[in-house]
Amino acid sequence: MGDEKKEIVLSFSDFKHEGNSDLFVPKEGTGCSPGKFIYSDGFSEEKYILGTIKKTDDIKNNSGDLMKAARSWASLYHLGAGRSNIIKALDLPPDLNVLEPGSGCGALTRYLGETFRAVDGVEGSYLRAKIARARCRDMKNVRIFCSDIKVIKPEPIYDVVVLAGVLEYAPVYFGGNAYESCSLILEMAGAGLKPGGILILAIENKIGLKYWSGCKEDHTGRIYEGIHGYPSEKVPVTFSKKEINMILSGKGFDNVNYHYCFPDYKFATTIFSGAGDEGDFYLHNWVTVPFSSYGSKRAYTFHEGLAAKTLSQAGLLREFANSFLIVASRGVSKYNISPDWIAKRFPPCDLRDQYKCVTTLKTEPGLHVSKSRMIENSDGDNKSILKLSHKVYDASWYKGDLLIFDLFKISTGRNFKNDLKTLMREYYRELIGCYSAGRADQEGFPLLRGDSIDFIFRNIIRQNKKLIPIDMEWSMARELTADYVLYRCSLDIISAQYPRVNNNIMVGGIFSYMVIKSIFPRYGIRRHQKNRRMEKVFQNSVKINFNLKKIHNPSLKVRFKGKIAQVMGRFIRGGFGQGRAKGRTKQNRAR
Repeated sequence: MGDEKKEIVLSFSDFKHEGNSDLFVPKEGTGCSPGKFIYSDGFSEEKYILGTIKKTDDIKNNSGDLMKAARSWASLYHLGAGRSNIIKALDLPPDLNVLEPGSGCGALTRYLGETFRAVDGVEGSYLRAKIARARCRDMKNVRIFCSDIKVIKPEPIYDVVVLAGVLEYAPVYFGGNAYESCSLILEMAGAGLKPGGILILAIENKIGLKYWSGCKEDHTGRIYEGIHGYPSEKVPVTFSKKEINMILSGKGFDNVNYHYCFPDYKFATTIFSGAGDEGDFYLHNWVTVPFSSYGSKRAYTFHEGLAAKTLSQAGLLREFANSFLIVASRGVSKYNISPDWIAKRFPPCDLRDQYKCVTTLKTEPGLHVSKSRMIENSDGDNKSILKLSHKVYDASWYKGDLLIFDLFKISTGRNFKNDLKTLMREYYRELIGCYSAGRADQEGFPLLRGDSIDFIFRNIIRQNKKLIPIDMEWSMARELTADYVLYRCSLDIISAQYPRVNNNIMVGGIFSYMVIKSIFPRYGIRRHQKNRRMEKVFQNSVKINFNLKKIHNPSLKVRFKGKIAQVMGRFIRGGFGQGRAKGRTKQNRAR
């Protein structure tokens, strides 16, 4: 009996301030010392992240300077903009005390400190705790405690406890089966809550759509790992909605509100609430595909856009969301009430601050779409040669599918060439009918009003034969040529084609050229290159210089060797054609 180790339990009064690191570490005699926790994203990566934060002046939440320094998925995860979207979506009041066990490198901690009255973060890794402190170095309302959360027993003084990306590691670091280990974490979190306080839990859904369609399990890097029930031992695990419900209810959290994240909770761009019957709201329109693979190659077993639509129509899209954002409480809480919104969309993380806005499908007063800027007092004007303006406004909500779903459908069909030509002619008629300036440029291409720049497939609702423009944020104080707007539209068409799901894949530059040439036979290489340059100027004007695709989806990288003029002849004869850029398929040759 004398050899048995005494269980260590620490309250925050058992910590002392360490002057050189500005961390709170266990006092001598507690039987606990910092730095023993072994979780890491790699020493070199974390040293790089620490060095980057220390030498960067702008360390605020969603800092563009920090995100531009990201060189890998690990560094993007800790430096990238958009990590805080899951907390923003909940619209919590600022006068709150927050506990964040497992604060990592401080990406969420920074936002919590900027938003709420007081924040205590707990991180077991000494290096990661130092990174979190460096990220919050100018914030006196934030304290970072370096300790394994297994030994922490917080006092019930917190309005909110945040567990983001923590629960899934319980079986690895707490031992035992998943239910028992997760229950221990929830017991610790619940101990810190005031009466009426809330637990915010963010975690992947083991049966999320992206895991069926070929994305690897985020933690193990193996395909179908969660769907197969985690046959590997001692690995992080995630759960279905039913399983999480069972774990939460077992620890007394009986008031639970689910929110549903795409592409996931890490960089959530779309979040659904649990309000209403999802089949009534065309929620698939709010989901952007393909889903990110976060630095690793992935398979593509089916078209995620079409699958999302099928699930949405069946009322199952929320059930198969890639991640859950959960607000739970023990009994009634004034912070845990059903929201008055159906969906929220956050901007791409590489968009410049002055253009970032949140788009919300609200239920009151009446169903409508509302937009609000994330940066207050920003007018959205652009001083570049493009003379862009960015409008934020409330608008009506329309039933119907986005026109991009027409592209999704025909991209997997047998009559791709003819169907695409028909769709493009319909689109072009609507483009000219709505936005024509009534004249042409020197080369005879029709000129359009500057607000036509956003008339692309992802911003058009189809209601039977009627095409309704929505979400028209961008406008230009100059006339645009119709072939340039078609070029912008062609980028949507390229994104509708899924690798290895159909045989209609072509090199992007060639494909967009052929799409535009089907409308304007006189369209040439020089004109195409001009439109490409124009679009590059537009993108550089509204986004920071950051190669997000290279980090997120390396398997979608297209290698294009040689100039367009050198390879265009392969496709001229067949119009849009089928097959890859290196030659026609065997089936086409037989024809």
